[in-house]
Order: sequence, then structure tokens, then C-alpha cells
Amino acid sequence: MVNYQDFNNSINKDINMVRGDSLIFCFELQGLEGANPYIIFSCANNYGVEPYFTVTTEDEIELVSYNAATDTATYSVRVAPLKTKHLDVARYYYDLELRLNDDIITLMRGRLQLLNEVTL
Repeated sequence: MVNYQDFNNSINKDINMVRGDSLIFCFELQGLEGANPYIIFSCANNYGVEPYFTVTTEDEIELVSYNAATDTATYSVRVAPLKTKHLDVARYYYDLELRLNDDIITLMRGRLQLLNEVTL
């Protein structure tokens, strides 16, 4: 049983990344009681439209560690360079969502700014 008291509204955070580079970040979740959620990171040019790219726990989001004493899971999200290489340098929207049983919880959301690169 997930302890829902451990979850609040989503964190609003903007991300800047260089187009065609890897984006890698980690985050921690507490209160899952060892459950194995489906996690999805999606990016689109606006909310409510088909994403340009998505990464999930089935491919590029992985459980890095789990501390049973504190019930804390650490996950790593990786967006491969090919996912952004052909996108325009612009501002997009993203969200990071957890799905477990019948629940959908948005953990993070915000703008993803793709920047020009210098090294080709």
C-alpha cells in the first residue's frame, strides 16, 4: 500500500539542455513500500498533444537503489541524444509521471528549453 501522505503536488522545475546531448538526472521517491511503479517522462510542444519523445521504466528510466530502512527508491532518467537531436531549438513542456495500480501521480513538470550546441 502506497503511503499517499508522502506525495504532494508536483514539483515545478524548468530544465535547460543542449539539443542532441544526453539529459541525465536522478530523483528519489519515498513511501512506495517496495512497489514497482511505471514511471514515464514525456516532452511535447504543448500540454495535451502527442509527445515528441517519451522514456519509461521499460527503457531509459531505471531503479538505481532502494533503501528499505527509509523506504527510499532512487531512479535515474536518461534521455538519449537522438531523442532531441532533430528537434528545433525552442521551449517545450515535459512531465514526469508515476503510475501505480489505479493512481497517476505527476511528480515533476515544467518547461524543457533546448539550447544550441557549439561543438558539432
